[in-house]
Amino acid sequence: MNSMNCRSRRAKALILLGAILLLALGCGIKADPVPWETVVPKRIVDLRGITREGRLILEWTAPKENTDKLPLVDLAAFQVLRSDGILIGEECRGCGENPKVVSEMKIDSTEEAKGKRMSAVFEDLELQKVYVYTVISINRRGHPGSPSNPVEIYWDEPLQPPGAVRGERGDKRVDLAWDPVEGTAGYNVYRREEGKAFPLTPLNREPLGVTEYADLSVTNETRYSYSVRSVRRVGKTDLEGKGSLDLPLTPTDLIPPTAPSGLVAIPLQEGMELSWERNREPDLLGYDVYRRKVGEQEYGKLNSTPLAKEIYLDKDVEQGQEYDYVVTAVDNSVQKNESPYSEEVRVKYQYR
Repeated sequence: MNSMNCRSRRAKALILLGAILLLALGCGIKADPVPWETVVPKRIVDLRGITREGRLILEWTAPKENTDKLPLVDLAAFQVLRSDGILIGEECRGCGENPKVVSEMKIDSTEEAKGKRMSAVFEDLELQKVYVYTVISINRRGHPGSPSNPVEIYWDEPLQPPGAVRGERGDKRVDLAWDPVEGTAGYNVYRREEGKAFPLTPLNREPLGVTEYADLSVTNETRYSYSVRSVRRVGKTDLEGKGSLDLPLTPTDLIPPTAPSGLVAIPLQEGMELSWERNREPDLLGYDVYRRKVGEQEYGKLNSTPLAKEIYLDKDVEQGQEYDYVVTAVDNSVQKNESPYSEEVRVKYQYR
């Protein structure tokens, strides 16, 4: 009996020892630490360069994560690197070689920068050169991420702005035209509201191949300014020059309603009752009624404010007097555009 108890105690001891060894092997061994220099901001992949008014603007999106896919919390700066070369035929000699830091942008708050569009402006470019730009993110330990996608910019003398820019305002539209510029690959049209700056993006998606543009995305009675810029194709770059002089224009409704029709005048005891058919314009405000005695040259308006309904009672009439009546329609624009006169109706007021 004692022998069996001893064997049982030894078995339990062996099981316990095995469990301890398993725990030691599974939990006690740690993985190799990740070097700090490898935990850097993710690579920027959407760098692009656009030319505006003879300047180069680089744009990119700030990363949100590190290379280990954890949230980026220690972004410190962006560095813009540039190399330059000379265009020979369609090949660039020296492009991409020996890049140098040409700009550094400090970041005060990582949270405010993450995922936001960033930009840098350059005006120190030399004629007949090709530039290659990349952007690098740097964390607060000074460790840089990988360079972004490269952007090539072909640079030369921009064209002069278009001359004689002119425009016509209309109802929810502005029509622009300008004189052509020799050597241009197209034109960009910009619009701003009063008190604001011109945006980076033109109204047109691609450079215009014609010297006119209809802006149909305006609001009546809003004051706008327009500028047109010539675009020159240099290598693979659309190089935009300076803008034309600002042209202020305010679109407005200048089109009156159609003249009312079906005017009828009927003498009643209370006076002369006028009625007519309803106008169908969506911006109709109302109607004005005009009267003159037969033999008079000018009409006089009878109502002080536009009438909302297609009926009017003229109480100020004389027994046996002949009158001429016309009606006009008025819209609700700032100008209160008024239609031509309706067909004239002549009636003698006689009621017994």
